[in-house]
Amino acid sequence: MKKKVTYKNDLEFVNEVADDCIKHLRKHDKEYLISNPYAIDYHFSYCLYIRNHYIHNRDFSNASFWVEPDHLSSEIIRMIFSKLLPEYDYKNSFIKSLYDTKQFIKLRKEYKNIYGEYPVFLLEKYKTQVKTEPEHSMSEMQSWSEDKIDAEIKIRDVNYEAIFATIDLLIHELAELVWQTDSLKETAEKCGIDYNLISENVNSIKNIFFSEGEFIPFKFVFCHIAKRLNISDILNTEDY
Repeated sequence: MKKKVTYKNDLEFVNEVADDCIKHLRKHDKEYLISNPYAIDYHFSYCLYIRNHYIHNRDFSNASFWVEPDHLSSEIIRMIFSKLLPEYDYKNSFIKSLYDTKQFIKLRKEYKNIYGEYPVFLLEKYKTQVKTEPEHSMSEMQSWSEDKIDAEIKIRDVNYEAIFATIDLLIHELAELVWQTDSLKETAEKCGIDYNLISENVNSIKNIFFSEGEFIPFKFVFCHIAKRLNISDILNTEDY
């Protein structure tokens, strides 16, 4: 017999399930989630466990909130992130959307490798710049009229545009901090390489990242030139 769900709302359910999940996580699992807080990557793995263990085997017939397993498991994994990462504000649409952006996740990890910490200061900087209108949850909208739902959708569309315009600014600033363009120029000069010879490749790497989301360290632009000129101090670095 399935256990009946008696939570007052979806937030209470998501919060308590997230607490129970964290209670059973091993240390290295927590560390992995902290390093890779990208919800969609867990849809067919950890979120599948969450759906089977906390949703599919329970009776939601008396629940007053919207019950859709994929939606609930996505909210639960995001709540888990918020409990493991102090800067992950579960109630903030900008923060949730930012962590759902693969480019940010890649740059965040690279920033940590370079500077030894995550770029929390950028989150605080840009979070205050986003101006959005209040939104309602799916559970709140269950009994709404079609006109009211349409109005809510328009609000979300405007919020979406504001959020992703700000995310784009953050990612561009973070990318420059990670790529360290100024340092690249200094390295080229130190090795006797004209920076103009590699600037086109640098711009190509930027275009690849911003169009396809693939991260490539800038120092790779030295490869063919360094080999041709036999510059061993570049080729012998850890990047190669």
